[in-house]
Amino acid sequence: MAQTGPAGIGTATNNVLWLRADRGVYTNAGTTPAANGDNVYQWSDGSGNNKNALQTTLAKRPNYITSAVNSYPALRFTQANADHFTTTGITSGNQASAWVVARYASLPSSNPGLLQGAATGNALSSTPGNKNLGMWVSNAAAVWGRGIQSDGTSKNVPATTTLSANTWYVLNGNYDGTNIVQYVNNAAAGTVSYDGTLRSWTDVAIGVQAGTENWNGDIAEVILFNTALNAAQRIILGNYLSAKYGTTLGANDLYTNDDPVRGDFDHEVAGIGQISATDFQKDSRGSSVVRISNPSGLNNGEFLIWGHNNGWFGTGASSDYPPTVQGRWGRVWRVNEVDLAGNPADVGAVDMVFDLSGLGTVNATQLRLLVDTDNDGAFADETPISGATSVGGGSYKFAAVTALADGRRFTLATTSIAGTPLPIELLGFSATRESATRVRLDWATASEHDNDRFTVERSTDVTTWSPILEVPGAGNSTSVLAYSAQDEAAPAGDLYYRLRQTDTDGTTTVSDIRYVGPGGMAGADLLLYPNPASGSFQVGTRTRVDGPMTLTLLDGAGRTVAERRLDPQSAPASFDVAALPEGLYHLRVQRTDRVEMLSVSVMH
Repeated sequence: MAQTGPAGIGTATNNVLWLRADRGVYTNAGTTPAANGDNVYQWSDGSGNNKNALQTTLAKRPNYITSAVNSYPALRFTQANADHFTTTGITSGNQASAWVVARYASLPSSNPGLLQGAATGNALSSTPGNKNLGMWVSNAAAVWGRGIQSDGTSKNVPATTTLSANTWYVLNGNYDGTNIVQYVNNAAAGTVSYDGTLRSWTDVAIGVQAGTENWNGDIAEVILFNTALNAAQRIILGNYLSAKYGTTLGANDLYTNDDPVRGDFDHEVAGIGQISATDFQKDSRGSSVVRISNPSGLNNGEFLIWGHNNGWFGTGASSDYPPTVQGRWGRVWRVNEVDLAGNPADVGAVDMVFDLSGLGTVNATQLRLLVDTDNDGAFADETPISGATSVGGGSYKFAAVTALADGRRFTLATTSIAGTPLPIELLGFSATRESATRVRLDWATASEHDNDRFTVERSTDVTTWSPILEVPGAGNSTSVLAYSAQDEAAPAGDLYYRLRQTDTDGTTTVSDIRYVGPGGMAGADLLLYPNPASGSFQVGTRTRVDGPMTLTLLDGAGRTVAERRLDPQSAPASFDVAALPEGLYHLRVQRTDRVEMLSVSVMH
């Protein structure tokens, strides 16, 4: 089985708790996703063990804060309110590995707690012997931890590293059977030996220790294993958290594709790698749909780590693909294939499996793997890789892939949108300036699954994004749905827009970026007439356009009815609709740099 824990490390057997603020945060018992500022009742466990962290007392509930760190949310704990969570029934082991991503605003007590593990009923105990494992920060801002041996001996990790206020850190306590080692941003920060037999812990408190010394700051992610991680696994997991939350690792910072200059491939980072013949990770998937395994040439000190751009799952999200395919995902991954010094390495051929369950009909012969082999940021000039085979459960494998190399991008494509849609969820997204202060936003979906809402985000520099409006989603739909909204306070100058879609479990994806200039109207170079149409309609250009366009007419179910090509300054493209049923149709306009949607009514 692929490893499906964070970064591809572990399964539900040993990854016993996984709390992340970007998924499963609710204001009640798992039915109402938290919005910005809401009090959080339930922080859902993503490990597969269903050990949800709860706070039943309203006054002690942390608050949900959107875009708290690197565009990701976090939970804000207030010491004055004694905010915290508890969870019970976790299966412990003699070893452990505890991870927390956090920052503090202030340290008003002696040892504010990030997490504390104890036996049943003792999660909030102040008795030192009950704190079987834990991670705290002293009021001198030094991080330390504790482990209690099965014989009751307390082993404290010395506090050797000082943390700064309002700074995010990746913190790890690794109980490996010989030592308890505290790591700050992957760099060792204190060690104590123990006899390798931790006292059993089943209950965990988050954001507090001793029941009274509460965290005063933010926590974005908490991960617990009931076994120690080896060095290769710790390196991979540290790089996952560093990329996701934009922190700088103090050691083994191997994944650099999260940097803005390399495209911000920050999301769902996972990896394989090897330190020695007994210290390795060779099969990983994580929370993403991509599993990579069976490296044919993995040597000591070599790693292959990958992450994606959080692009839209759907072949209507991009027009950059080779002419032999009909569409590709907007979601793109990028790899670092390096040694411990960060130099390019070669782990050999790898097997790549894509989990396409729930993504519609799939014909394996129509799947294509696209790899940006010349590393120019484009797929249109690449040769698609075929040969996918079904491995069951809705998953498909490309075996012995040799095209991956350090810095290269990859994604999935289809040679037939009708046969293997992948699916076409987002049919198009456009932004049009209608006046000096108003921009119109239009988009359409062919299908929706557990879609809670859309958020339109605006930027003036493509770096800092602000949510400007929300539109409720349809939840579940199998027909084409068109959406429209207005930015009524659009500032002057160059503007950029993107669409963020949020599922009911809090999972988000973002669309490609749309540009709107200070004057003129993006998308206004097209003319569709007549509309409504009876026998036929035409699509022409008002002004000169920069390149050819593919026009695809879709019915209400998202099926292709007709397709035309429109070249610059050519005669209008004509669509015969006399034999079509009456109703609303959608014209998908695929340009060289974007996809837009127009609506046309057919009335006889």
